[in-house]
Amino acid sequence: MNKIIFKSLALGALTLGVGFTTQQVSASAAYRTVKTKSYASTTPAYHAKNATKSVYLWNSTLTKKQHNLKNYPKTTWYVQKSVKLTNGKKTGIFYYVKNKSNSASGYVWRNYLTKGKFAATSGTSTATDPTVATSSNSLMFKYVNADSGATVATATWIIPSKLLKSGASLSKGTSMKSVLKDITSVLSASSADIPTGYDVVDTTYPDVVTSKVGETLIFHVLPQNN
Repeated sequence: MNKIIFKSLALGALTLGVGFTTQQVSASAAYRTVKTKSYASTTPAYHAKNATKSVYLWNSTLTKKQHNLKNYPKTTWYVQKSVKLTNGKKTGIFYYVKNKSNSASGYVWRNYLTKGKFAATSGTSTATDPTVATSSNSLMFKYVNADSGATVATATWIIPSKLLKSGASLSKGTSMKSVLKDITSVLSASSADIPTGYDVVDTTYPDVVTSKVGETLIFHVLPQNN
């Protein structure tokens, strides 16, 4: 039975990994501005479409990450301008946004945002989900170089309440499999935080199946072949 579970998880992770790699490659080559439309006089309000997903604010050429929207789950973003960017192969519309205090800003693909100010009743955010990670509501992902054993990166995942089974609650040491609707949600979250320029080389994920709230899960990675 475990072999079936592991094989299913590995297949799911492979699919997720491919999608993530594609997203990173699309932002690796420098983009240039084709067209700009200013919203400085109106600064329309938007919020993250999915507050638990890793979505980045970039610099103007999409070569450097500035902020991760999942670290700002209750933030309203104000559009300063809309820009059409291209790298010669791919073209997209991005919004240059700032938060109210002007402490965070950057360019984000417009489809990652939903129009309107953040509200507790928004379909993509909940007032009950915490914004600070603790050992009672999160998992830590550690990405380790499979050859050298060195830690490449770490990431903390606050477990969203919408992924929990009906009536389930989180506490330190609780089995993830017992509270999640789908244990592969852990793989989805870990895939989103794979360090740029690396691929996960694990083929089975027994630690994911047996993971508990508050634990650190280790994923082995190697640099991508360019």
